[in-house]
Amino acid sequence: MAQPAGQPHSHGGGAPHVHGAAEVGNTPLPGAKPKTVVPATPISPSWVQLATNVEIIPNLEAVVKSPPGVMTHEGLFGPLLFAEETRAFFIELQPGMFLEEHPHDIGSIIYTVRGKWVLASEGKRHVMEAGSLFRFGDKMPTGWEAPFNEPALLLVVKPKGPTTSYDIFNRGINAMRTSVDKDRKGGMAFYYNELKPDHSAIKFARSVNPNFDAVLKIKYP
Repeated sequence: MAQPAGQPHSHGGGAPHVHGAAEVGNTPLPGAKPKTVVPATPISPSWVQLATNVEIIPNLEAVVKSPPGVMTHEGLFGPLLFAEETRAFFIELQPGMFLEEHPHDIGSIIYTVRGKWVLASEGKRHVMEAGSLFRFGDKMPTGWEAPFNEPALLLVVKPKGPTTSYDIFNRGINAMRTSVDKDRKGGMAFYYNELKPDHSAIKFARSVNPNFDAVLKIKYP
């Protein structure tokens, strides 16, 4: 027999499920827009518009596995959400990637979602793991290195600056990719196997990953 809306019942002895609960729990206040799902586009992720100025990405990993990520020699970059003063995006570092220390105009707060990687600054290195959080200030030189056998996913939050929309973010990342491609063709190293064998980054990588030789064998176009 069908259960009336709003009455709980269980399937297979599991937790009770309430028909009609979604509708009851998502009744907008007078004058408010209903909860909606904003679909993804070629340059922006899908998100849930819960309220007028409240947006949710239910699953970061799902965004990483689908457009609008842009692969560069510095990692896979993808936009997440924009707030009034800040923006969030992700970087997925691929095994074997190496980025020399360099200054960034605007500082960031970066959380490691999964995997391990190496943060470098002022000639010092630190292994970052899932759950690690750090920040760096404006103009502070930092670099990242990926000596481990699995990708590492980073969540980056920073001031919005001139990047005020998904379109501007996409154009900026693609311009960066073009610039990085040019730098690599000019001889700049972006992978461990492009460094000299006695480079300090390689020495450190061997000290933290016994299987680093397998990473060195990875070839990137």
